[in-house]
Amino acid sequence: TQAFDSYLTYPAYEQAMIGFQLSHPQLCRLVNLGTLPSGRKILALKISDSVDITQNEPRFLYTSSMHGDETTGYPMMMKLADTLLRGYGSDTELTRLVNEMEIWINPLANPDGTYRGGNQSVSGATRFNAANIDLNRNYPDPQDGPHPDGESYQPETKIFMKLADSLRFVMAANFHGGAEVWNFPWDTWQRRHPDENWWTEEGVKFAGSARSNSATFFNENYGYPNLPGVCQGFEWYEVNGGRQDYMNWFHQCREVTIEVSDTKLIPNSQIPVHWQWLRRSLIDYMKASLRGIRGRISDACTGLP
Repeated sequence: TQAFDSYLTYPAYEQAMIGFQLSHPQLCRLVNLGTLPSGRKILALKISDSVDITQNEPRFLYTSSMHGDETTGYPMMMKLADTLLRGYGSDTELTRLVNEMEIWINPLANPDGTYRGGNQSVSGATRFNAANIDLNRNYPDPQDGPHPDGESYQPETKIFMKLADSLRFVMAANFHGGAEVWNFPWDTWQRRHPDENWWTEEGVKFAGSARSNSATFFNENYGYPNLPGVCQGFEWYEVNGGRQDYMNWFHQCREVTIEVSDTKLIPNSQIPVHWQWLRRSLIDYMKASLRGIRGRISDACTGLP
């Protein structure tokens, strides 16, 4: 087993993702969401107790590093997948998550950016993809419509749009770096989200758990009233063509943007401690998708869904 306490080479990343399925074939499927022109792949793990069956369960997505040099979430997602799979059957909380949810984890959403300097190291990582496009400005926008950045949809964008079209995700988060803040919708305009109370409740919980492990973590104020580590996106700064607004508006998926480290590319030595700080927060946000109503709506005449 690997501890994932350091950044992998790109080939080792592919092998580790394959290894999750090989080690836990009853619980895990490796899905290649799409292969980029470079040959690098956007890979996801599907984790569930009935991994080859679609059940009446909330479908949840974690995805990281669409900005290729914001890498902290990448090893966090490897460690989370490892924790869920190895804890299944022995840890009650983790077992419940795998039993009652369909969990998708994509550790690396922009492999061409992260491995811009070559497949052996993340040291040359850059924000943009191979075409030097900012992927978090490249999605259809609620206010600004299609192509808000004036660019064609990138291969990475098309891959995630196809995923959102083909699977209904209930909740999601995408991970960034350069700050420590829970950034909830909307990014593109000043109007408030109708579920702002829910967003702030979950944000306070996420930031509070992180801060409880380190007094200096998630303790900065981003203008949201008296709630360190939590902000409404537009109040911080406007983003058009962002991924969270796309997922919320067009797919009714509660996706949030979480900046998980002030340093974008933390050194290997900082990976284990960031995991200690973030582990509880990551698990608790997943648990939130088990709250609320779920069921099947059927036709009164035929009884069919």
